Amino acid sequence: MTGWRTAGPLSPAAQLQQGLWGSDPEGWARFAEPHNQPLFDAILDATQTGDGTRLLDAGCGTGLLLALAARRGATVTGLDVTPGLLAIARDRLPTADLWLADLASLPFGDAEFDVVTGVNAFQFAADPPAALAEAARVVRPGGLVAIGNFAAPERAESTAVHLAMAALSPPRRQADHAPYALTRDNLAAALTAAGLRQVAGGEVECVWRYASRADAVRGLIGSAGGTRAVQDAGRGPVRAAIEAALVPFTDPPTGEISMHNAMSWVTAVRPVAG
Repeated sequence: MTGWRTAGPLSPAAQLQQGLWGSDPEGWARFAEPHNQPLFDAILDATQTGDGTRLLDAGCGTGLLLALAARRGATVTGLDVTPGLLAIARDRLPTADLWLADLASLPFGDAEFDVVTGVNAFQFAADPPAALAEAARVVRPGGLVAIGNFAAPERAESTAVHLAMAALSPPRRQADHAPYALTRDNLAAALTAAGLRQVAGGEVECVWRYASRADAVRGLIGSAGGTRAVQDAGRGPVRAAIEAALVPFTDPPTGEISMHNAMSWVTAVRPVAG
């Protein structure tokens, strides 16, 4: 027993993401995902998630957003392509409905959910507008699809680390991990193409704070960008590149590292027919 249900087969794009996101699930859960809680909370507030809300988190990772939603009284369903991340989500949420499945082919009927969320998720689908159309299909008329992403590369201090890691991979692999593929402008167009109408949006600051360089390296090297760089250049050069990129964000007396990132969210409604 895996602790989740599987719907397949996965597309080649989903298989690629599965390989990139599964290198260190525990490191991701401890040193990466918690930094995004202000964004998760903003999305749950914006969607008025509460008692009885049927919520699907598409690309749920290790399940932090699901846990926060469940504390508000929501009935939660999570979907991801990475078994290691889902295993931690299962430990956090023993009774949640979890799925290993593709964003491009959601294993749910029409209008099953009140809210569908996707934080740093839809841009990694082979066809983001098609994945958003699937989210629109499974949310009820009048329900909300909420997307959270980096606001812009130049407004995220962590971009320095992303660029340092990306430089270690050949150009042909850059599209394998493109965290800024859904910017505000093309996200609006993708939502419209999916049959959704944007109703609200906002920004929050997420501070990526690490007590030590070792914690920062573990959290960052276990990301998809870090995994890709390790595959292409080896762990030693990637560690060195991350450590060099972190210097401007390190407090010398304490060794604490802080990177301030502007994150954006939008909500879009599935229109009610007629």
